[in-house]
Amino acid sequence: MRDFLLSERNAPLLGAYVVPEPGEREAAIESAVDAGAAGADFVVTATSGPERSRYTSTNQSIDLAAAARNQAGIPALATVTTWSRTVMALQAHLLGGHARGITRLVCGNGSPPPAGDRSRAEGRWAVDVVELIELLCALNEGKDRYGLRLDEATEFEIGVRLRAVPELSAEDRARIRRKIEAGVHFVVTSPVYTVDALQPLLDVIDGEVPVFATVHHLRSAEEAEFLRNELPEGCLPEELLERLADAGEAAFEEGEKISADIVWPLASLTQGVILSRASRLVSRVRSELPRPAVS
Repeated sequence: MRDFLLSERNAPLLGAYVVPEPGEREAAIESAVDAGAAGADFVVTATSGPERSRYTSTNQSIDLAAAARNQAGIPALATVTTWSRTVMALQAHLLGGHARGITRLVCGNGSPPPAGDRSRAEGRWAVDVVELIELLCALNEGKDRYGLRLDEATEFEIGVRLRAVPELSAEDRARIRRKIEAGVHFVVTSPVYTVDALQPLLDVIDGEVPVFATVHHLRSAEEAEFLRNELPEGCLPEELLERLADAGEAAFEEGEKISADIVWPLASLTQGVILSRASRLVSRVRSELPRPAVS
């Protein structure tokens, strides 16, 4: 079961997020094909952007991962979130995905849809991330959530999405440890814009499981300013905002350069990086990273 994601690293791995616009499933599959052709080692599917922890439909993410795997011929990880999902619904989605060959998962809380959306009022967290990880571990042992035996044990590779921020409180560190100790096999970070924001998380994980750092392409000074106000202090350095502002109409290209500049420092500390908004960035980054042996 433990394939390239968790094997001894011979070179950093390069992943790409595949995030469809509403109703654009086929375009998302084509993006997965393009990412593989450009040099990505794997893709991560979601139904909302990885730059913010928004509502994600687990079933749609699994379906997209299966399609990407089958049509693009590239390993695919599906994002699984617990917002507005019962444990039985999650179990059904997970087993259905496993039957389709989707065994690599990234677990997260998700979050409610925007204010005013009816599903926000109706939804809730019935299951937290630790319980989701424990459910997956039980399925791998051949038992369902209630201890009943399955016909066959699953072979999930269990990832969890964790925030990378410059400062972690004691409570933050305890939450991270609970998730690691629940049985995850690897970690995917929130978008990282500076090594200083990644190091505290690496210190808590202490090499126990592989870590993949997310790199998000900033497309404008306005976007960077918005994210700086949303993220904890120090996550997005002032220097990056100045570079984007100074670039003017070339901010999109400057954002690509910012992403490319951070990839190697992050890759040298981790199992690899995952590019958000990766359509043009994969080939550029691939040319700068050694190619791992992936089976």
